[in-house]
Amino acid sequence: MRIQELAEELQEGLEEGVMNYIVYQEGRQWKYELYPSFNSENVNEEEEKRFLYIKYRLDDEVIVINGKKDFDSYDLKYIQKQIKALRSEKGYV
Repeated sequence: MRIQELAEELQEGLEEGVMNYIVYQEGRQWKYELYPSFNSENVNEEEEKRFLYIKYRLDDEVIVINGKKDFDSYDLKYIQKQIKALRSEKGYV
C-alpha cells in the first residue's frame, strides 16, 4: 500500500488507543503489524520473533511507532510526515 493508505489504516487505531505498530516496507509497499507488547515488561516471544524476522529478512529499516510518544495529532498528513521523519531519524530515508 502507499503511505497515504497506510496512514488511513493506522489513523483509526491510533485514535482508538491502539498504540504500537511495526511499520516497514516490502519493496515499494508500506506494511504494518500490531505490536502490543512493545515497551511492556512481558514481551510476547512470538511478537518479538516476528519483529526480528521483519528486521533481518524483509526491511532492516523497520520502525516501531508508539501513538502516544511519536504523534502529537492523528491527522492523516501528520501521520505520513511523522512516519517518514521517524525513518529518517534512523538514517533510512
